[in-house]
Amino acid sequence: MSRILRWGVPLVVSGGTLAFLLWQIDFREALHHVDATVAGTIVPALLLYGAVSLVIEALSLARVTHAAGSPLTRWTCARIKAASYPLAIVHYALGVGGLTYLLRRHGALSISRAAGVVGLIGFFDLGLLLAVTALGAGLLATQAPEVRASLVVAVVGAILAGLAVLRTRRSFGSLDRLRDLELFRAARAAPAVLLLEVAVLRLLFVLVFIGLAAVSLVAFGIHVPLGDLVVCVTGIALVSALPIAIAGLGTGQVAFVYLLRHWGEPEVLLACSLVLSAGLIGMRAALGLLFAREFTREALVHAAEG
Repeated sequence: MSRILRWGVPLVVSGGTLAFLLWQIDFREALHHVDATVAGTIVPALLLYGAVSLVIEALSLARVTHAAGSPLTRWTCARIKAASYPLAIVHYALGVGGLTYLLRRHGALSISRAAGVVGLIGFFDLGLLLAVTALGAGLLATQAPEVRASLVVAVVGAILAGLAVLRTRRSFGSLDRLRDLELFRAARAAPAVLLLEVAVLRLLFVLVFIGLAAVSLVAFGIHVPLGDLVVCVTGIALVSALPIAIAGLGTGQVAFVYLLRHWGEPEVLLACSLVLSAGLIGMRAALGLLFAREFTREALVHAAEG
């Protein structure tokens, strides 16, 4: 039953939310907004995003695996990250599991240490999404300066506090067993300078995604003020990352149309969201197929030697 729910719920959520949107919004009218001019803008932006984001992923993995005691080359990290993309499209947890498996095999890491590498990067991604959202909220003119400052300080403080708890030698009683798990080794053992490097890389990753969304919106004639753009795009990313839908399909479109409703017609927003999602899925699926042999590389080598 748990397996059925794990695979069935994302299908139902994606299908249900998309059906709801298509019931509310004229899909044919949305398609009319997709033309060669839009494609000529978004396709190059997607290709550039795919290349830059994969480089950032490779650099991040290379730095964290070095801290975990089993350094991998940046090229190896790029290959295994790309190979895990199709699994992440099906389900976020499946993508995490696939990347953990490849890290374990290529880096000779234990399963818990490999999961710690993936988890540390995921922690930075979530924390920086929240921090950038808070910063974007601080740019909104509708909020008082003291509210903006307190929001940013609170989010950044919470992220730093979490890292401090993991890295301090001070005893926290029964929580020490949890903190000392091999899963958190990368976060505990990595030098502070390395953590700062990873934080900068993941911040760049978030900003590149915001840039892609901005280009896509402009391609459809939608112009959003900077503060609202940052808040809305990071909010959409957080909703899309929830493992309750297939690659964020449906949930991402609902968030996209709702959060950006003040700057565009529903049909235009739906078209933009669907084109962006389809482009990201297609780009990642193509990269995954290109490097799918990473899952069978050792077996092919042994077969060739035999």
